[in-house]
Amino acid sequence: MNFLKKKETPVENIAFIGILSSINVIFVLLSSLLPILFLLLVFILPLTSMIITIYCKKKYYPIYFLTSMGLCLAVTAGFSIFDSFIYVFPSLITGFVFGILIEKHVNALYIIQINTIIQFVVTYLTFIFIEKCITNINFFNSLYTLFGLTDFQFKGVLTNIFTYIVAQIQILVTYVFIKYEAKRLNLEINLELNNRVILYALYLIDLIMTIFSIIFFKDYALLFTLLILPSIIYLLFNLFSKKNKIIYLSLLAAFIVFVFLFAFSYQKMPAGTPLTLIHIFFVLVTIIDFILNYCFKEKTNTIK
Repeated sequence: MNFLKKKETPVENIAFIGILSSINVIFVLLSSLLPILFLLLVFILPLTSMIITIYCKKKYYPIYFLTSMGLCLAVTAGFSIFDSFIYVFPSLITGFVFGILIEKHVNALYIIQINTIIQFVVTYLTFIFIEKCITNINFFNSLYTLFGLTDFQFKGVLTNIFTYIVAQIQILVTYVFIKYEAKRLNLEINLELNNRVILYALYLIDLIMTIFSIIFFKDYALLFTLLILPSIIYLLFNLFSKKNKIIYLSLLAAFIVFVFLFAFSYQKMPAGTPLTLIHIFFVLVTIIDFILNYCFKEKTNTIK
């Protein structure tokens, strides 16, 4: 009997939910006893939630959600209820969304970015909820104290970046797993990006938000820069994959222009925001990609 297969009967669904809920509880409990294991925990939980979404009928997901949260809260209530809220709750949401988007054939790049943003927002709000309503302890301040960064000037920037990077890694691990399992599940991951106008529009919005943040909310400027990074990596990957000397020379010229403008503008940027100047390179890469795909006819690209 194949453990990882579509569950059809109520007994199969409930049994599978019970097994994976137990796995969640075990990892939460272990991370509570050995805090260093939280690094493993943050990668395991989105996977289990996504697996439930893919293999079980959707009507059973609320049972899995309540079972996992209830059991995790029960076993950590006496000493580390924090772990259940900060690790389990966000993963139960993003794992479900991840599975749904795959089944709806949403492009893989958008799946990764949408879920990263959801994971980041839910995790961030969970930190606030825990501090205000449960423990009155600021998780990030505790980390800053541990690493001797209490007087660090840009703690707000560091908080946002740390939360985002963890969220991004979690979602990427989940994507790698489901891509590996896609054939066995008879699922087709949409790797084609036929209409890049949406991608360009999203980047324009992100650029505007970055500029707005530099002026009014400096702690979030670098975060908005990172939000669009997967899309730029995607564009670069496809440009390099064409193995065209003209494209290579264009990218080299773009990088040289970026280095010059970065060096010229670095000292003029507000404190905590100079790294957002990498948008100069992002803009140039986007322009090159736009010219290639809309001024010259090319075959549809894919994200592997």
